[in-house]
Amino acid sequence: MQPAKKHITRLLPYLLYGISSLSVIAAGCKKNDEALLSASPEIKMEMIPANDTIRQVIASNTLLTASHPWYIDGWVYVTNEATLRLEAGTIIKILPSAVNKETGRHSGGLIIGRGAYIHAAGTATLPVHVVVEKAISNGGAGIIVLGKAAPSGKNNLLDNPDDPSVSHLAYGGDAPDDSSGVIKHLYIDYYPANGTGFRGGLLLLGTGSRTIVDHIIIHPLPMKKSELKTTGLLKKVD
Repeated sequence: MQPAKKHITRLLPYLLYGISSLSVIAAGCKKNDEALLSASPEIKMEMIPANDTIRQVIASNTLLTASHPWYIDGWVYVTNEATLRLEAGTIIKILPSAVNKETGRHSGGLIIGRGAYIHAAGTATLPVHVVVEKAISNGGAGIIVLGKAAPSGKNNLLDNPDDPSVSHLAYGGDAPDDSSGVIKHLYIDYYPANGTGFRGGLLLLGTGSRTIVDHIIIHPLPMKKSELKTTGLLKKVD
């Protein structure tokens, strides 16, 4: 079976950053309705958070509706093989929090842990829209998905964005046909970070062939010249 062609729009040439083991978004994506249903497990029960601001951990099947914006405060981890489902038209606003008090560096977003799922099936008219709110000193912010397929490089640990000195976010394995869910018609607006590692947007690591990634627009937002000098974004990127 031949994998369907993915449609990923890059408005600037940095969809993925800095990790040498990265390859272009997960291969083997399908686009038909049957694949959409099979990519994520059957959800028998899910909860809608009572508070529109989400923090720390999502450990059970959770639905974010399109009825109002949702706020992700810092890094939020989807764990325990839970599924995070976003309705078509859902708006997510990421509020980067301080991860380094000495430098004032801020970052945040969603991390879909190994064995957990994201089901963000937007449509052409009702995309899922993720917006990273501006921080004074920004680190990488966006969505990171960690799967069970063999990574393309030797490194299979990702530095924890909360503490870059700790590498305990595992990804990869021996399940090439694994699925981390569905990401379809997703728009991400973000401010790219400086340095190496995750610079923001969307990052998929070790995601298997049954993961569906289709029609993604990653939009790095412009920064003022003074901010560019502060974050080092005026440096040449090799």
